[in-house]
Amino acid sequence: MVHGFDIGLAIATTLRMITDRLGIPSVPVILCTDSYSLYECLVKLGSTLEKRLMIDIMALRQSYERREVSEIRWINGEDNPADAFTKATPNHTLKRWIDTNKITVRIQGCVQRPEGKVL
Repeated sequence: MVHGFDIGLAIATTLRMITDRLGIPSVPVILCTDSYSLYECLVKLGSTLEKRLMIDIMALRQSYERREVSEIRWINGEDNPADAFTKATPNHTLKRWIDTNKITVRIQGCVQRPEGKVL
């Protein structure tokens, strides 16, 4: 998730420069995960015993506190399009997305920041 966030933030920063010049609203950065334990760590200040993950979770929390992240969502695992890239037996979400040019992702839980200045 951290790697995906880093790429997303780089894209969002570039888009923000463009949207600011055009005077249109910026594109929000929304983190989505189908891992309930990761969602809990991020939104309820939970902790993990895995030392290698502690720094990553702290970095994501800090980005949320800095308002670099607009929303954190826990999504249904059957709707996760990233599974098509990371699993040996992916779900059918990517195929539906390609066939219909639409994607449906059911949200199981969500933490959203009130509107405000995004850094």
